[in-house]
Amino acid sequence: MADLFPRSRSATGRRRATRDGFSDREPRTRSGDGGLFGWSVFILLLIGLVALCWMGTLYVFGHPEEPLGYSVLHKFKKLEAPKRFTETQAPRGEFLDAKKLLARYGQMSPRQLKEESARLLRAYIRNYDATSGSIPYVVGRFNILDSYQLTKNDFFPAGVVALAQDAEVPQVLVEHVFTADERTVPTLHRSLLTGLDIPVRRSLDLSPVIHVEKLADGRLKFTTIPIQYPDYSATQGPGGFSLQPPATLNVEAGLPVLSKLKVAEADQRYASYRRRLANPGGTTAAPAPVNELMPVRPATTTAGATPEPTVARAQPVNAGPVPPTAPAAIPVAPAVPVAAPGGEPTVARAIPVNGATPPPVVANAPTVGTEVPLKPFLAGTNTPAPAVATTTSGKWATYQPGQMPQGRLVGVQDAPQLAGTGLGGERVYLEGDFLVSASSQSRAVLRKTDGAKDMRIIVEFPTSKPPPGEGTTLARDANRPFLITRVERGSDGTVNVWAREITSE
Repeated sequence: MADLFPRSRSATGRRRATRDGFSDREPRTRSGDGGLFGWSVFILLLIGLVALCWMGTLYVFGHPEEPLGYSVLHKFKKLEAPKRFTETQAPRGEFLDAKKLLARYGQMSPRQLKEESARLLRAYIRNYDATSGSIPYVVGRFNILDSYQLTKNDFFPAGVVALAQDAEVPQVLVEHVFTADERTVPTLHRSLLTGLDIPVRRSLDLSPVIHVEKLADGRLKFTTIPIQYPDYSATQGPGGFSLQPPATLNVEAGLPVLSKLKVAEADQRYASYRRRLANPGGTTAAPAPVNELMPVRPATTTAGATPEPTVARAQPVNAGPVPPTAPAAIPVAPAVPVAAPGGEPTVARAIPVNGATPPPVVANAPTVGTEVPLKPFLAGTNTPAPAVATTTSGKWATYQPGQMPQGRLVGVQDAPQLAGTGLGGERVYLEGDFLVSASSQSRAVLRKTDGAKDMRIIVEFPTSKPPPGEGTTLARDANRPFLITRVERGSDGTVNVWAREITSE
């Protein structure tokens, strides 16, 4: 039968041969193919891990207000603790009263308030470094509903938080945070009593908003903290207290500081306080509060409190040899002219710094120190005028016009030169025409009357003499000058002159 179908046999043979040949050409599985696939998967995983780490790093550095971001940055010391700001170094911002706060934040949705609060808190944690946009500062007069002591479980571990409402717009609440050393907290808590007024003034009280919350009854609650961390004293209370920047923050606790339950408790306490103050007619309108919290800010330098100028002990020119003594700095007191032997005291004629050339110095006239001759702008008297008033801290005295101790007189146009040369340990007085741009309980900020912004004069006033109101003008001459205590040039080029009122009416 096979001979009858030769083609079939040959076809079968070809098919078999073809199948065998195809089998020989069929690729064989190599041992290295599985390893290549594994390496590809591993590289893809590494790429994903790198992308994840990159995005995570951006998130951590970009959101220090989150617990994870703050803990990582704080652990690796990539965040500085909150620092104390001075008036001239404060971040750029705008001052908003209760009405402006309501207009800006009252129409925001809960999501928008959450995003805005995160931005504000992020700026505070970064010490307002490279912050975009202006910082909102709260201004107004707020009446304390109640105060609570902070614990380690709160966002700020030590201090006291006072819940207060605006005196004119009760729909605005602030939880004002006072951070302090644990030893100061008891005095601080006893000072922040229900009914105490907290005046927050423009330029003198830098209290930025770091969180915003809308309550169920429609009120807005703002978390604020004074970034100057000043000293405070109440007009009626157990005494003053000092604030300190917090060393660390408990970000996991989150903001706001006070829960809704504590806000309700504070409302009840304040309502009870108002009932106790109700007048005999039975109305609930409380009288104007008489107890007020006031910042106490003595003039300071970068090294601390500004000391009084010092001079060397004056000696007569023709006096005999004096035994050598160790030089000692003494506080400046009203100068008493030293008489030459056998004669009356002699005083150089009063001249301004930029005035005419003085006449020859009288023989045997006394000098201050050994280098600079005494050049008073006011004639001294044999007995200096007694001080007529002192400040609450007793740091300086005031005098009748024209009776202050001798010193150097400069005009408002010459004051910027002192930013580079300093006061040189001498009394320097300031005269000129000024415009009051801001005023507080004990301090006023003055500008030149021409409206120039290149210089700012911060003048402290004693408690016996209230500062002039905002918008008024002052003219000071050689009889009633200001005593300059410090002159500095800010980073923006503005010259800041700190001065004191030393003359009485």
